[in-house]
Amino acid sequence: MWVDINAHLEKLDDSIEQVNQDCATSDVTVIWSGFQPSQWAQMQALDHVRCAFGLHPHADAKVPDWLDRLAAYLDDHPTAPVGEIGLDARVGFPDFARQSAQFEAQLALAKSLDRAVIIHAVKAHQAVLDALKRTQTTRFVVHAFSGSLELARAYLALGGYLSCGGLTTRVPAPRIMAQLAELPISRILLESDAPDLPVSGKAQGHPCDVRHIGQALAERLSLSVQDLADQTTANAQALFGCDFVQSG
Repeated sequence: MWVDINAHLEKLDDSIEQVNQDCATSDVTVIWSGFQPSQWAQMQALDHVRCAFGLHPHADAKVPDWLDRLAAYLDDHPTAPVGEIGLDARVGFPDFARQSAQFEAQLALAKSLDRAVIIHAVKAHQAVLDALKRTQTTRFVVHAFSGSLELARAYLALGGYLSCGGLTTRVPAPRIMAQLAELPISRILLESDAPDLPVSGKAQGHPCDVRHIGQALAERLSLSVQDLADQTTANAQALFGCDFVQSG
């Protein structure tokens, strides 16, 4: 089977029930990542869909008690990760100081509940690393990682995982792909980030695209597709602590 550790199902054209059916047919389990309180209320877990809850750095947290609400959703979903959370230093996105405060508050909450974290990091890797160190966060994955080998090793040294997405199928591929064999395969995960960052040749991503991403990765690492599927599923199990078959 395959595990897609990060997708935004509310942005897809298909219904959640159709996505669940497609995933069942393709032997894929997907983590539906949180964005903000209004979206959390729409989320539901099904046989091949699990939920993560978090305040995305692009979200404008206008709800004063969003952190209390997040804690309540996590309490109701005992195995749910915290995500997608993080930092984005690009121009035009929410105030970076506010992002940082929200990010560290969520890291602290995840730490207190012993939950895995799905991290968004764009032009802010050092700030993310510093926040992880301050909060002593070790259960995390950096989604859609495309940075340098040095940066990859910095995240791995803290106990983290790195996730490969649709960009790995494009030409040119992210720079880390040329050095991927130098990283432990036990720390690599897969994601679609659907509908964003689709695989080569598609306009919109889908959770089932992790099969295509996995095939591309297996070829680059000189592994069989089945071995790559088994390894990345075991990695997801190790990080998130769930079987990825039953809903929850």
